[in-house]
Amino acid sequence: MATGITEDDVWRAADALLLEGARPTIERVRQKIGRGSPNTVSPHLETWFRALGARIQDPGAFAAPAAVPEPIAQAAAHFWETALAAARAEQAEAHRARADELRQEAERLAAQADHARQREALLASRERDLEQSLKVMTSQLAATEARLRAAESQLRQRDEALAFGQQQLADARAALLAQVADAERARQEQAEALAAAHARHAAHERRWLNELDAERGTTKRLQARLDDIQAALQQQADASRQALAQAAERLRAAETEAAAQLRAVQAEAQAEQGRRLADLATAQAALQAAHGREQDLARRLAAAEAQQAELLAQQRTRDAQLLELTRHLIAAPGGDTPAAGA
Repeated sequence: MATGITEDDVWRAADALLLEGARPTIERVRQKIGRGSPNTVSPHLETWFRALGARIQDPGAFAAPAAVPEPIAQAAAHFWETALAAARAEQAEAHRARADELRQEAERLAAQADHARQREALLASRERDLEQSLKVMTSQLAATEARLRAAESQLRQRDEALAFGQQQLADARAALLAQVADAERARQEQAEALAAAHARHAAHERRWLNELDAERGTTKRLQARLDDIQAALQQQADASRQALAQAAERLRAAETEAAAQLRAVQAEAQAEQGRRLADLATAQAALQAAHGREQDLARRLAAAEAQQAELLAQQRTRDAQLLELTRHLIAAPGGDTPAAGA
């Protein structure tokens, strides 16, 4: 195995080239020595050039060395060969140690490469799993977004239905309030009509009683006149029998007329009382009808309020379901992540 070149090797080669008349260069020095890399030769050659000026000023710098006796030369050669052998043995040992180190390093690098290949295969498998998980998560996210859009659409529809129901409820309540107001006005009018009917009945009854009292007074007056006439006739019985008969006839006629008038008054009073009773029955029937309409309106109001309460309960239930669905949709991707990364 070739040994590394030294500064002396480079200097001797450069001196030889200079003595031959050639300019020392890195390539020529390498060729002259027969080995060495440009990186090794270059710094030594730079040193040779820096020292060249001083050496030129020394006349003996490039002179041949003095002659050495043969025994000394042989001993030096022997020592040189021995040292060279030892150096070569040390170099060989160093190369073997270096080779062992390189082999161990190569084995370590091979193991690292094998581990790297295994890790790369694991990473590739992990990447494929992640890509598959990403596809699954993407599809799940798309499905979740679709469900979320559907839920939002349902929520909008429910809100619209609730708003429509609330509007209908408000309209029904307004109509019910208007009907209640109409019923109250009708009941007030019926009460006023009934009071007026009672007032008319009382007025007619007073008028009839006054007329009856007047007729009774007339009858009493007639009776008193009859008594006077009978007394006068009794006093003049003998003298005026014909006048008494005529007076009796007039009395009977007056009584008949008074009885006829009394019967007519009684018939008129009964007819008026019948009319008043009919008006009273009509007013009572209207009042009962108003009460019936009021009860029906109250039932419709109770039904509308129950429907509103049911709609509000359904809305709260749907809001709770939508909130639970939103929470589930938000928590779903986070719950799938560990499984995807495993």
